Amino acid sequence: MTEPSAPRPAGAAPLAVPGLVARAARLHYEFSLTHQETAAVLGVSRVKVTRLLKQAREAGIVVITVLSDLSPFAEVEERLAGAAGLRESIVVPAGGGGPGNSLRSMLARGAASYLERVVRDGLVVAVGLSRTVAEVPAWLGHPRPARASFVSLAGALPAGGHGSGNPYQATDALAAAFGGTAEHLHAPVIVRSDEAAAVLRADPSISRTLEQAVTADVALVGVGGRDDRIDFQQGTQVTPAEWTSLMAQGMVGDIGGRFFDRSGSEIEHELNRRVIGLSLEEFRKIPVRLVAAGGPSKTEALTAALRGGLITVLVTDITTANALIEGA
Repeated sequence: MTEPSAPRPAGAAPLAVPGLVARAARLHYEFSLTHQETAAVLGVSRVKVTRLLKQAREAGIVVITVLSDLSPFAEVEERLAGAAGLRESIVVPAGGGGPGNSLRSMLARGAASYLERVVRDGLVVAVGLSRTVAEVPAWLGHPRPARASFVSLAGALPAGGHGSGNPYQATDALAAAFGGTAEHLHAPVIVRSDEAAAVLRADPSISRTLEQAVTADVALVGVGGRDDRIDFQQGTQVTPAEWTSLMAQGMVGDIGGRFFDRSGSEIEHELNRRVIGLSLEEFRKIPVRLVAAGGPSKTEALTAALRGGLITVLVTDITTANALIEGA
């Protein structure tokens, strides 16, 4: 099923559509005519009918609901969870070229479906710095109202930073979708010096938010790889020399701006000391650590994160899942 580039909110009124679109939709979905039979009735080609039905779904006059929780990749999910020691794995398609079908969107949908299952009254969800996480609220279908709290677990990129990875918007959007509350970490993710980081962490509003994040029930984060990642050098206090030094110490990825090596251990480096956010040791204290990441550029980072016990629930694509199983 082809999805629109941006999902329409649940309960939204259908868009105005041409009469031919509506006629094709009723003939096919209501009267069960095949594409070819619908084409004959309307006097158009079968290809035209396919396009009309796609328009009908995108306009919202046709809503398709699959009343089953069975995953199309159930066997792979079971194998991945067993091989990686996960509480659960959620495997999604590798993505296509159409609008709304990118790999990032597929991963965000998987994470959204998990949240819809687990969010409840009193739950605290720590939200990380990730472009995939930023898409999750858009793919929530029918979130149940819950008095849950959503809190940022890391600071934000400056306005000049690359990508939509700041946790503020995602935290607000998740809170709004579930009818919960949002708490932000009002600080940059990386600051100029150890001294500046210490001053910020001592600020009552920041320390209170970090304390709330470390006692969260669920963490929702992405994983950055060495090559396909939010660019911490753009618009932050990171110099090229510092970045080169970090790479030389074996950095393969990050979670919430905390950089780790091939063992999944936080690297002893000045940049990690300048991060405003949870340390990886604190992150591991969160019972459910939901990570949404995939693609060839993330395989090494995910392997390391699994090795270091940083993930309990993984949302990834079928290609990456098979690679992780083979490498386990």
